[in-house]
Amino acid sequence: MPREIRALLDDAVERLERAGVPDPRIDAELLLAELLGIGRTRLFLRRTESLTAEPAERFERWLVRRESREPLQHITGRQEFHGISFDVDRRALIPRPETEGLVDALLDARPEAGACVADLGTGSGCLAVTLALRRPDLSLFALDLSPDALALARHNASRHGVEERIRFACADLADPPADWLGRMHAIVSNPPYVPEADWRALEPEVRDHDPREALVPGPDGLEAYRALAPAAARLLVPGGSLLLELGCGQAGPVSDLLAEAGYRVCRVRDDLNGIPRVLAAETGARMLSGGGAS
Repeated sequence: MPREIRALLDDAVERLERAGVPDPRIDAELLLAELLGIGRTRLFLRRTESLTAEPAERFERWLVRRESREPLQHITGRQEFHGISFDVDRRALIPRPETEGLVDALLDARPEAGACVADLGTGSGCLAVTLALRRPDLSLFALDLSPDALALARHNASRHGVEERIRFACADLADPPADWLGRMHAIVSNPPYVPEADWRALEPEVRDHDPREALVPGPDGLEAYRALAPAAARLLVPGGSLLLELGCGQAGPVSDLLAEAGYRVCRVRDDLNGIPRVLAAETGARMLSGGGAS
């Protein structure tokens, strides 16, 4: 029996609220708008229309999945990042707004045409693909230890027509391709940084659906930064830039360990919530002379 869109949404909001979904109305509207192939504004204008059985049944299936706290992005299969649509699934982290700061920091640095930029731990490929689209004159490299994540990154690169402009490698940070060494003018990375003790307190959408290895590097959450410091030093040219996403409260500890490794920490940018989120550092004189980078 056909049901009015307004009634469907009101019922969906109540159900999602009972399930503990943080923004039940927004999520209900986004799900139905995605299903109908329209924007939320048009959905509002059509609120007195009725849905026939087939779309109503599909909406019900999606709603049940969201009630179970499956991420909205996994249900729709898409997430926008820096104004670009990416396909997403359980193989990699869902791109988040905070990570857009890495793109902005790299673009603001205005690397020269032809500069080599590596995305370490590329995941969905959101950083490498976005940079390839925003700066077609850069040479992009993307590395991930997970073959599944790398396949997703390749898919997104192909979807946006930049696969031939990004060199992908399935490798560990400690063992990148030999011809990448000493070649990168900049590195961007959103490493795992959630401390072991904080993992269980994460929202179910994150804890139960994002790859755990992309979230938790070890007990204190700094393990990936410790690995990145010497690895990036081997990849960067003299004076090259290292741009890192940070977890809450990690600006001081990460700055300290990079300084100890021989980097010069240039600045830390806050995200839209005022949390120090993106750290920019450069290779320093100690490192170039062979100290602190091993």
